[in-house]
Amino acid sequence: MKKTIAELIDELSVTNIKIFMLVDKIRANAHTKEEAKKTEELNLYRSRLKNAINEYFDQHQEVKV
Repeated sequence: MKKTIAELIDELSVTNIKIFMLVDKIRANAHTKEEAKKTEELNLYRSRLKNAINEYFDQHQEVKV
């Protein structure tokens, strides 16, 4: 992913909100099969976003003596 750290964090926030809303429906047993599948896809996307954020910070660590 070639995005800025701000874009990654923004997308992670939006993705987390979408997941939260879908999980709420799943817990209430008011979801469709498509919504359950979408939750899986969003969780995978969230994982990729988190990995990209971790990589960014790994590459931009300042070494202090």
